[in-house]
Amino acid sequence: MKNLSTRQFIIGLVLVFVVALTARLAMTYQFVGFRAPPDANANSDQLDYEVLAFHLVTGQGYAITPGKPTASRTPGTSMTLAPVYAVFGRSFAMGRIWFCLLSAGTCLLAVCFGSLCFNRLAGLMAGFGLAIYPGHAYNAMHFLSETPFGFWMLLALVLTACAIRKQRGGWWMNSLAGLCWALAIYTRPQLLLAVPIAGGLAVIALLFKHPIHFKRWAIQTAVIVLTLSPWIVRNDVVLGKPTLSTITGYGLWGSHNELTFNDPACRGDWIRASILEDADHPLTGNEVQRNDQATQYGIDAIKANADKMPALLAAKLWRLATPFTQTDNQIARLAFAVSWIVVAPMFLVGLIVAFKRAQTTAWMLLLPILATIASTLIYYGSVRFRDSVSPVFVIFAGVCVAQFISLLATQRKSKPLGKIEPTQTAARAA
Repeated sequence: MKNLSTRQFIIGLVLVFVVALTARLAMTYQFVGFRAPPDANANSDQLDYEVLAFHLVTGQGYAITPGKPTASRTPGTSMTLAPVYAVFGRSFAMGRIWFCLLSAGTCLLAVCFGSLCFNRLAGLMAGFGLAIYPGHAYNAMHFLSETPFGFWMLLALVLTACAIRKQRGGWWMNSLAGLCWALAIYTRPQLLLAVPIAGGLAVIALLFKHPIHFKRWAIQTAVIVLTLSPWIVRNDVVLGKPTLSTITGYGLWGSHNELTFNDPACRGDWIRASILEDADHPLTGNEVQRNDQATQYGIDAIKANADKMPALLAAKLWRLATPFTQTDNQIARLAFAVSWIVVAPMFLVGLIVAFKRAQTTAWMLLLPILATIASTLIYYGSVRFRDSVSPVFVIFAGVCVAQFISLLATQRKSKPLGKIEPTQTAARAA
């Protein structure tokens, strides 16, 4: 069997986009409605993202309540929605269509990354897998951070892969990649943890006589810092503290308190501050002060329950890895569970294959997952966190499927279709 031709690949690419977009538009129409406003019952975060976008385009600043600037949400998600509102007004329908397009576009980026770093079949398998993966398709129905995050994250990975391929002049490609990494961090700040992880890997590569990896990391990190700096300076000027977000303390306290340490039903989960707040744990002042107070309450709880931390960390990881999401919708619960049960072992096999073929590429693709695990250990575990990096899991699964097809073709004494071989990207990375 011959490898995929350019014509076959283009047809596959078009089919991936059509399947992905059709599925997302159909789900939005059936379960939400294009003209429906954000639903707090589905997820209350989207109310903030949507109103922030509206206030931005109407000249009311980055504020949930007009006249009260905020940094409770990093601006990536709202700034992704704002251009649609600027063109069409506050149209929920156009906003939802835009998010469906971004989600479908992410599937195309999965194809691009898989094709660049492995082969065309692996890329198409990843794209088709992501197109029908419930954990990724679901988020396109809502104004949540997962959809723009997945898009910017995969675009950053694709640009980084392109930078690896370039023997000369890769600085500008690394700069573009750094910009996209920063935009992904603006949508989900947890990804910032990938920067020191990548730095550690770059130092190790430098010790093994591969300075190009450290140079690439340095360029991208510099661009990330430059891109995030205006927001941090704005918060220092407007709110009095150079911070990326003013809800990190709520995350720390909500995941480290008497309930999460002592109640098995809450262990590893997050508890709202409104439930935890009492006479001994008041939240007063402006949003920066309240966030600082919540941070201290979380630290105090960790110190007081240090002996219980191992059990809490294990519970966090379980909540991240469990197939079963917390929802009353049994159909959704079953779909999420079955899809993850199928993808998880394929991810592990694809991970092994990828590391055997191209270690640098595999480490690069693994970075968002490592950052998610680190964030889980610091805060709490959630299936939502795993679904935010579902494109990465599915790309590894696509590598597994392509390798399996190759083995089947070999058994039939034919030339393998989709044999995983290092491309120029992988060869140079190695």
